[in-house]
Amino acid sequence: MRVGFIGFGEVAYSLSKKLLQNNVDVVSSTKGRSEKTKQLAIDSGVKIVNSYEKVAKLSDILISSTSPKTALAIAKNYGILSNGIFIDLNNISPKTTKKIATFFGGNTSSADFVDGAIIGKVSSNNSTILVSGENSDKIAILNSYGLNVKIISEKIGDASSIKMLRSIYTKGITAIIHETFQAAEHLDLSNELFETIAITESEDFIYKSKSRINSLATSKSRKSEEMDEVLDFLKSIYDEDGLEFNSIMSEAVKNKFKSLKKFDF
Repeated sequence: MRVGFIGFGEVAYSLSKKLLQNNVDVVSSTKGRSEKTKQLAIDSGVKIVNSYEKVAKLSDILISSTSPKTALAIAKNYGILSNGIFIDLNNISPKTTKKIATFFGGNTSSADFVDGAIIGKVSSNNSTILVSGENSDKIAILNSYGLNVKIISEKIGDASSIKMLRSIYTKGITAIIHETFQAAEHLDLSNELFETIAITESEDFIYKSKSRINSLATSKSRKSEEMDEVLDFLKSIYDEDGLEFNSIMSEAVKNKFKSLKKFDF
């Protein structure tokens, strides 16, 4: 079993660590990447090759974990070169996922494509990879190699739809928590407010809220970009039925992330 990664950020690093612990060969490339990314890949212990084309051709399962804006290009340039399964784990809309699916099958590519979405913090033990598509069972084999894979359906787009719907909720919560506690910090009442809200919320509300706020220091740009995919998703599902959908809340969340300055606890 050999798994290849296109892109080597937090997702690739965390999944590689679990796979390597379960005796899976993991391969990637750091060509054109930053020194930080190169060092991360070296520290992980994965095999480094000199091109993404080689990563694709060597992999039984090829995983794209770059960014939503590069997902189509990665699939078109490298995904179709795989001799096995290609799965995209970026936060992309079902519309983008279905475009990627057109690159596979027939005379275009011998590779098979599976729709995928990571649910939960990728580095945690309980994070789950949702998959959908006719070849999902070929990804589910990774359950035997340290990952937690759940098949949703045989329909391309279902896994990414659930991810988009979840993003509307979780990113909206993150944005409002940030705005609430930024005001509380200005009034020097943040600790008191955390404790007050925790009375009616879950026991780990304080921990999770601080984690959400702190994560924005490094992820606000990515979250803003992901909200573009969310908005595209919302528009597409209502356009299909000829309906007009008011996405004012999701628009506000996107703008909130885009305008954020560093702020943490």
